[in-house]
Amino acid sequence: MRWIVLLRAVNVGGTGKLPMAPLRAALTEAGAANVASYIQSGNLVLDLDREDPQAVADWTCEVIAAHVGFRPEAVALSLAELRAAREALPFAGTDPKMTHLGFFRGTPAQEAPDRLVPFCTQGEELALGPLCLWMYTPKGIGRSKLAGKIDGALGLPVTLRNLNTVEALLALG
Repeated sequence: MRWIVLLRAVNVGGTGKLPMAPLRAALTEAGAANVASYIQSGNLVLDLDREDPQAVADWTCEVIAAHVGFRPEAVALSLAELRAAREALPFAGTDPKMTHLGFFRGTPAQEAPDRLVPFCTQGEELALGPLCLWMYTPKGIGRSKLAGKIDGALGLPVTLRNLNTVEALLALG
């Protein structure tokens, strides 16, 4: 089955250093096929004979831990799930660099959007879906007051990707 695995907090701000070429080789050696990565921030596409997304995320993190000594968090999505999240994007015509999808596994807190709305400034918008939080931050995610509040509001770890990255991952899929 074709999987998209999104690693959290790797190669960002000097933390979680994880070179992609050796990672692709390690994943292939461990049993994945057709492994590809997109940029250096932990975006993987691979074939793995597993049906459960959490099992895929756990397997990937175990391979990483065995090879580099730390275990990042990860979200695994089927290609169909990533495509559905992209197609359901509620913001039409927004700048793809400023449009983000925050992926998670689990059931977010029901009141999560209400908790986040007070931090929406400068024309920011958000909407919550079953596997992701969609956000439009016209001044950039780095300037947004939302970014640091997402995990706490949802009660789950979330990993963000902008729309350009999502499109690239779909093309690799």
